[in-house]
Amino acid sequence: MSMRTELFLVPLSTFGGELRVLVKKDPSIGVQVLPNIQLKGEHFQRSAQEHLLRELLTGAPREEVESWMTSPRYRDRIVEVYDRNLLFEDVPSVAIVRGIAIPEELAPHAKGTWLSVNSLFSQESLLSADCKLFSKECLSLVSQWIRSTTFPFELLPAVFSIQDLRMLVSLLASQDIDPGNFHRRLKKLDVLRPLVSGQRVHRWEFVWGKDDVLRQEGLIP
Repeated sequence: MSMRTELFLVPLSTFGGELRVLVKKDPSIGVQVLPNIQLKGEHFQRSAQEHLLRELLTGAPREEVESWMTSPRYRDRIVEVYDRNLLFEDVPSVAIVRGIAIPEELAPHAKGTWLSVNSLFSQESLLSADCKLFSKECLSLVSQWIRSTTFPFELLPAVFSIQDLRMLVSLLASQDIDPGNFHRRLKKLDVLRPLVSGQRVHRWEFVWGKDDVLRQEGLIP
């Protein structure tokens, strides 16, 4: 029997003011699952992922989706590779699980249901057992990602305010972020480019060429 390899995505967004995961209904088994696709021999992981994301975002303007997928904001992160035969299935199969941030402007157009973290793991949850495991593993890495990667900037619009960024980091870190200390840290990191509005800077964008600064210094201690 040949091995089956599946790619599972854990789409993450702060759509609705809280961290959420996108799931879809699998009518064949009557439960909710993470977006997934079986990898064929001729399919590379990257092309399969892009195909899956285009299907999920068919409700969004096509040019916006393509612009995002060719931009530095389009990043994915390996969560884990599981031998599903040892988990929940009788057939030999491997699950490659990746977390991906869906930008704020695209998230409302995604096909499926955005579930809060509490809903994912509640007793009433319809999410399949293996997808619960995949989601849990992904969410456990968020605190690491916000400190040392571009993850927060992938969730935000391309142009944002300092307050937007601070509130997002506070949400993801589950802690209060002091505005003064946060501003000083951003000034030290020098990873933002100001966009002037009148006499004051109200909007900023991330300088993607400075990704390495976050890996070395971190957005928050």
